[in-house]
Amino acid sequence: MICHACLREITDNRKSGDFCAACTKQLFGTTRHRKVSAVLPFSMSELRAQCNANYKISISGAQPKFSLRINEGQPQITDHDGTFLLKPAIRGIFNAANEMPANEHVTMQIARQVFGLQTADCAFMQFSDGLNAYITKRFDVKPNGERILQEDFAQVAGLTPGQNGSNYKYDFSYEQIAHLMKKYVSAYGVEVEKFFRLVLFNYIVCNGDAHVKNFSIYSPNANGVFKPTPAYDLLNTSLHVQELGRTALELFCDGFETEFFKQNAFYGKHDFMEFAKRIGIREIRAERFIHEACGHIEGICKLLDRSFLKRQSRQKYKRLVQNRIKALMM
Repeated sequence: MICHACLREITDNRKSGDFCAACTKQLFGTTRHRKVSAVLPFSMSELRAQCNANYKISISGAQPKFSLRINEGQPQITDHDGTFLLKPAIRGIFNAANEMPANEHVTMQIARQVFGLQTADCAFMQFSDGLNAYITKRFDVKPNGERILQEDFAQVAGLTPGQNGSNYKYDFSYEQIAHLMKKYVSAYGVEVEKFFRLVLFNYIVCNGDAHVKNFSIYSPNANGVFKPTPAYDLLNTSLHVQELGRTALELFCDGFETEFFKQNAFYGKHDFMEFAKRIGIREIRAERFIHEACGHIEGICKLLDRSFLKRQSRQKYKRLVQNRIKALMM
C-alpha cells in the first residue's frame, strides 16, 4: 500500500487506511487510529448536482476547483469554511486528462521531497465513481477559520484582464516578479533564492504554465510582514498539451537574450546564471543550485515509479525531465 499523500509505503493500513499516520495527521488532523480513505464519499455527478458549478477550464488550473472541509476526518463539500480545494479530472479536455490529478500530485511531491521546496499539502484521491481527483490543503486559512491576507503577483503588479488584456497572466517575466519581491518581501535575500530554485524546478519538470498568478505572497502572522506562500499548481504540462514554450513567462524583463539562447532557442545554464545575477543571487550560489537540481534525476524517477501515473506517462515524464537537465548542462 502506498500513501496517497507522500507516496511512501504504508506499514499498517489497518489503522491508517490509504494514508500513512503522519499524513493522516498533517492533512486531516486525525490520529493514526482513524482510517481515512482516498475514495471521496460522493461521485462527480453528486458534486455537480450539489455545487451547480460554473466550469471555467484553463491549463493554469485545468480542473475546476471546489471547496471542501473535513468533518470527522472525512472530506465534505461546502460553500463556506472550506479548508481544502478539490480539483477533479475532466475527461476529453486535454491529452490524458484523467491523469492530471496524479501528475499534479507527484510533481508537488517531487518539489517537496526531492528539491526541498516548500509546497502546499496535497493528496491524490478518487470519486466514488472512479474519476481521479486532486486535493490540496489551503494555506491561507488558519485552524480557527480566519483567512490570511494573500495576493498573487498579478494582484501585486496590478495586472487585470480589463486593463492588460486576456493574456495578462503571461505578459510578465520572472525577473519582474523578483523585483516586486524585493519591494514587498522583507527577507528578500533568503526568499529570492527559494524563488530561483522554484523557477528552475518548473523548468526541469516542464511546467509550462507557471504564470504570474501561480506565485503569491502572504502575511501569515497578520503583522504586515509578507513572505512567499508555499508553492502550488505544479505539474508537467507537457503530458497534456503540446509544448508551446519551455516557460510560461520570459526569464528577463527587457527582452534580453543570451548568446546561448540566440543559438539554441531554449534556456540553458547561461540563461539561469544571468537570471540569478539580475535578481541578486551570488554566482557561487546559483552554480550550486543548478548543479544540485541537475543531480536529482534519480530521486525524480523513484517518486514517479511510486506515483499514480500510468506507466506510459511515467516514462514520458522521465524523458522530458532528462531532456531539460541535458539543456541545463550544456
